[in-house]
Amino acid sequence: MVEINQTKCDLAAQIVYHPVYRISQFWTLSVSLLAVPSLLYFLIKRILLLPFHGNLKCLLATYFVCIFLYALILSFDFVSFQTGYPNFSFFFQTYHCIVPFFVTSSCSLIINETLYKYGHVTSLFLLTTPMLLPIGFSIERFVAIGMAYEYEKVRTLMGPILSFILVTPNFIVFYFIFRNETFTDSFISFLVLPNTSAVSFNNYLWYLLYAKLGNFCCNCVLLIVHKRFKTRFLLKQTSLSVRYAMEEISQSSKFTLILTFTHLIFFGAYTIGSILVRTLGEPFFGSSLNYSVARGVNCAVPTYNLLIAFIGFTSLHHLNARRQSKVLTTVKIRSRGHEGAKNYDNAIMKQWNSSPRRF
Repeated sequence: MVEINQTKCDLAAQIVYHPVYRISQFWTLSVSLLAVPSLLYFLIKRILLLPFHGNLKCLLATYFVCIFLYALILSFDFVSFQTGYPNFSFFFQTYHCIVPFFVTSSCSLIINETLYKYGHVTSLFLLTTPMLLPIGFSIERFVAIGMAYEYEKVRTLMGPILSFILVTPNFIVFYFIFRNETFTDSFISFLVLPNTSAVSFNNYLWYLLYAKLGNFCCNCVLLIVHKRFKTRFLLKQTSLSVRYAMEEISQSSKFTLILTFTHLIFFGAYTIGSILVRTLGEPFFGSSLNYSVARGVNCAVPTYNLLIAFIGFTSLHHLNARRQSKVLTTVKIRSRGHEGAKNYDNAIMKQWNSSPRRF
């Protein structure tokens, strides 16, 4: 490890004890600690028990597992402490919220070089992976609409394949971004980028944001296409099973749209804010200290990790209530009078005209 310059140690102390920086660190710690149990409960009690097709449930589970792991690693990043014993410093030498209360030297606020390397890359990887997975939501939903008559019989295979395909490019991009990075500078935060990799990573964030915008537009188109298909199926007087499948596709598509839109807002705020700080530079903030504090503040994505669990609970409750209402309306048919006789004749005719399908 390179020798730490005392000037950098003094700057680290000024940044860490800056009121704005401290507030942002405690906010990130608080929402991350609350997000971990909330996301875990939402994943186990809601996502895994959804009546959606297995392919979509697999994609949703992968998505929320990544968010859960990111909230978990933020919790460890912000509550770890330094033991003071060299043999254990690799595991505990972080600073974010607890260390400033116990350090005896300003140089102890700087993260161990090796720990920063792995903690930094892991944190950023878990930050960016959920940006790619919603693309799989759109692909799977378009396939579901195209195979509405028989999609419920399709095996759960596309979901795991899409999850693997969408996560793999992130590994490749991170390899090329950080393959020549030495991580020899002094850092007080796992989320602050090294200057040598910052430009490449910021460009990657822009690409992810563009992909997120494009995917959101695809979700909007998906709902329009689904509405037209649903109207066509209703005009054909399709069976209740097909109508139920179309309603399930509608509800699941709306749910993924809510997730995509919410993630787009928070990740967009993080991306634009991070790049804007670097673009404005030190002259805009008036001093190197204020500029470093601005670079270290990161509250948007940790806040999303907590809010998305509550948004998910609320949206699923609302969508389920609407779905039950529509299902009850659909299955209610008149059995008396002229309309009842017509409904009875139609049911008999469907039985006579139906024939076994060959597979």
